[in-house]
Amino acid sequence: MWEDVFSNDWVAASQRFNHFAEEISAAGHAVVLKRLLLDVKGPVEEQLGIDTCIIGDPAGKKLLLSTSGIHGVEGYPGSAIQLHIMRDILEHGPPEGVTVAFVHSLNPWGMAWLRRVNENNTDLNRNFLPPGESYEGEPEGYSIVNPLINPKLPPEEKERGFFLRALLHVLKHGWTKTKQAIAEGQYTRPEAMQYGGSGLQQGPQKFLEWLQPLLESATQVVAIDLHTGLGKFGQDTLLVNPGMGEQKITAMRNRYGKRICPLDASAGVAYRTRGDLHQGLMGRWSDMDWTCITQEFGTYKPFKVLKSLRAENSWDQFGDVEDMYGHWSRRNLLRIFNPKNDDWRGMLLKRGRILFEQAVAQLQEGE
Repeated sequence: MWEDVFSNDWVAASQRFNHFAEEISAAGHAVVLKRLLLDVKGPVEEQLGIDTCIIGDPAGKKLLLSTSGIHGVEGYPGSAIQLHIMRDILEHGPPEGVTVAFVHSLNPWGMAWLRRVNENNTDLNRNFLPPGESYEGEPEGYSIVNPLINPKLPPEEKERGFFLRALLHVLKHGWTKTKQAIAEGQYTRPEAMQYGGSGLQQGPQKFLEWLQPLLESATQVVAIDLHTGLGKFGQDTLLVNPGMGEQKITAMRNRYGKRICPLDASAGVAYRTRGDLHQGLMGRWSDMDWTCITQEFGTYKPFKVLKSLRAENSWDQFGDVEDMYGHWSRRNLLRIFNPKNDDWRGMLLKRGRILFEQAVAQLQEGE
């Protein structure tokens, strides 16, 4: 039902993205299309890169930045949202007075190889540490939860007992502390989950270099980063960085709805993070008028999502390196973060477009 925007591999998604961009250009609209090539290849030796498309004036003052795929396999639904919006732009034209910049799959290696991390086992949404902050340390409690989430052996497809062990851990240490310890980001264990890297990775570096000229002329930016996996099935949460004043939160909820939720472990489904994309952008361009929203679409229950991440990572670290792309753990990871469910996909496209239109309205009104 959604075959025209949901792709089965990175190559198809990239080709569709470039096709829509070229069609928008052929319709007479200003388009700048560029691929940021990376020194990595996909499963069929394809050269991988981050596809970017600027629609409108590259020197415009109002910028809407849409990013997808920083978490690899989450790039498939993120790509679908972007293609859906690009199709609307092709039919109705770009928004007046707003420059739209699409960044298609910030982690093309993870998307192509069905991983959430990049080629160095780095979670790129923990890799954007602000300038001057060291890639060191780990959250309180990570050493305690480490044996549960990072087993040092290949996974069993029919493994039993994980849900019980996870439940016992939560009962002992609390849900809030457990999710914070797992998800915040760690910089001490390169083979483990949520590793933020030892330095800025090549994809983020090239993305920041590409973004710099756009921000030299922009005075106001709304940045939307697309994710899946967190929250109730088919529902989206609009996550904003902590530290935002109550007045600003209220104003954002008045515009974007009650789905606005601070990235804080005590607030709903969220948790604090280190080195996420939006923190990295605001830290580097602190004088910019930013509105940053992470649009997170729920898929399955937290323990099920965690089990799939755990299995895939432990297979990558300790499994048969000759059987990576087609392994059940990676196929399962794709299903977890990109459910083949018509209702879920329909809601994803609907809500993705609504948020985009709300962001356009904010920029056009100059708030």
